[in-house]
Amino acid sequence: MKHAHFPDVDGIDALALGLQGAEKMKVKLLSENSVCLELEPGGSSPDHNHEDKERLVVMSGAGEFKTHEGRRPLQPCDFIEFEADEQHQIINTGDEPLVLMCFRNQQ
Repeated sequence: MKHAHFPDVDGIDALALGLQGAEKMKVKLLSENSVCLELEPGGSSPDHNHEDKERLVVMSGAGEFKTHEGRRPLQPCDFIEFEADEQHQIINTGDEPLVLMCFRNQQ
């Protein structure tokens, strides 16, 4: 069993991790398949895809996600599931941090 209070986990600047296009984004590594993402106002994740299915839960803030289908708004308590290899990007369009929990499971 692992128990972590994610506000207590140190965040790592995403650009320092080599994530190109990750503006104003901090990553908190919670486990091998779980991270907390914090996007500052005006920040974004890289426009990317993963080999694994990805699930996101919005904890706080406001923003939008972009896929090949266009853009959709994000708000607290939203759940998004991206299929493996589905290109997507998360963007903070609000004036406070956008906090998301991200979970991946290997195929």
